[in-house]
Amino acid sequence: MTGKKKKTFGAEYLFAALFLIIAAMVIGWQMNRSVVVTDISVTGHRMSDAGGIVQASGMEPGLHADSIAFLEVIERVETLPWVASAYVSLSQSGHLRIRVEEEEPIALLVDGRRSALVTGSGIQLPVMLGKAVDVPILYGFRIGNTSGAAPDTLKTPHFETARDFLMEARKYPGLYALISEMMVTDSDGVVALSNESTVRMTFGHEDFESRIRKWQAFQAQVVSQKGMGHVRSLDFRYRGQVVALE
Repeated sequence: MTGKKKKTFGAEYLFAALFLIIAAMVIGWQMNRSVVVTDISVTGHRMSDAGGIVQASGMEPGLHADSIAFLEVIERVETLPWVASAYVSLSQSGHLRIRVEEEEPIALLVDGRRSALVTGSGIQLPVMLGKAVDVPILYGFRIGNTSGAAPDTLKTPHFETARDFLMEARKYPGLYALISEMMVTDSDGVVALSNESTVRMTFGHEDFESRIRKWQAFQAQVVSQKGMGHVRSLDFRYRGQVVALE
């Protein structure tokens, strides 16, 4: 008794499948070319203005899909000061979506009468009126250009120390919110003021992970019981202890 032979697909089946795939691609391409922009939406913005993003994109209702260079649209939007990256898509119904990801500020730079926000990568960004940002004030750095496609970037060793401390502190939102002002000195490293009774806190130049954990323990074990009213300064640089002056 012989078994049934397995069916084999000849070349004609392969060509038919390829033809259907190519036909679908051509039809889709033709449909995309015929799409007309009917409306535009912007998402992901908080510091940036939606109208400014649309204006920078150069998009407007009535444009045909085959006249849009999407990479150029993205590049134009990404020249805006607060925009870190942009994404653009167009639906078959004509809805154009612009989604942006914005730079994240970690501190407010104050230089005399000038002020600017600074990101973890050191990019200096303008302070936007009506846009509240709850970050510590950072002293001791010069403010340069904060607008356009190429805002100035801080790259000094002191800023890198400040950045490392702040990025570690951001892992503890409750502690980060307690930092009102800070600066970096040659002798003491990071020196911060707590908004609780304006206590001076010294963290040094390194090992911020363990020193911030000590601060967290001090807040939980001492401040929660006695408050901060009796403390003038805290120094977290010493191994295994917190030096407090009353």
